Amino acid sequence: MPRDCREEATTYGSLSPEAALRLVGSDVRAEILWALSEARAEAGPPALSFSELRDRVDADVDSSQFNYHLQELVGHFVERRGESGAADAQPVAEMAGDHGDGYALRPEGTTLTRTIRAMTFTGDAALDPFAVGLDCYYCGAAVEAAYGNGVFRIQCPDCEYLYDYNLTPPGVVDEDEAVVLSRVARYNRHVRLAFVDGVCPYCASDVETTFQDPADTGYPGRDEREVLIHRSCSHCGNMDNLTAGEAVLDDPAVVSFCADRGVNVLETPIWELEFAATDRTVTVESRDPWRVSVAVTLDGDALAVVIDEDVDVVERTRPSRK
Repeated sequence: MPRDCREEATTYGSLSPEAALRLVGSDVRAEILWALSEARAEAGPPALSFSELRDRVDADVDSSQFNYHLQELVGHFVERRGESGAADAQPVAEMAGDHGDGYALRPEGTTLTRTIRAMTFTGDAALDPFAVGLDCYYCGAAVEAAYGNGVFRIQCPDCEYLYDYNLTPPGVVDEDEAVVLSRVARYNRHVRLAFVDGVCPYCASDVETTFQDPADTGYPGRDEREVLIHRSCSHCGNMDNLTAGEAVLDDPAVVSFCADRGVNVLETPIWELEFAATDRTVTVESRDPWRVSVAVTLDGDALAVVIDEDVDVVERTRPSRK
């Protein structure tokens, strides 16, 4: 049963989610967390002494006020290391060896600041449309990629079929377009395969599954889709739409079938795999309950894989050649 993050939920620091967010509602505390995050990203022990931490924080407060704000974070987002018997010490510090004495981020603080850092950039984190080296499976036009506002899009400029649309950190941006595409392909595969396996890639909770008729959604290019597999996490709110082909990407029979014909589906960009990027080989066999067939065709051979409403593979067949 999915967890409800608002029902008697607490952080490891024993705070409700709302209280944890309120705790950061101070310029001084925000600067403390950021300074400890910067220290964690540097070489060497990530812990800072009180004086080192205060020197790094550009806060116009006296020592007692600074200490007040720091102690409000201790035990929730920050831990104090090196003091014997400190109640807020984390086991990971002991297991990982010498990480220094002083103040450092707890896992909650690391997760919070890491999320902000992941979406932080310098310069213009945007990319004008450029060709990805793929002709559209529907109209033959050169498919293009573009990035802006944290979203990477791969789309046909002519028929507007949308091959990929994903919230993607600006770390994918590079002057070399091949590097960009490689990063996006690997990042998206990581996210999608986690959803395929029924695990939220961000909080590791179970996800809920809903099969949707594209005609009932606002999904772009819905006339070309046979079905959408909507997976959502009720714990952190993360969600995504999968194609039926993406749902069988890591199926052993599919992996083996493609590998025998020279295609590594676990390395090839998803948009280059017709059975995963489109519904051209998808057949909806039933809607109550949902039962969907995906035909993987390579070198004149075909493998038909059927998934049920739980996104489990329930059938694999090799149609005879005509």
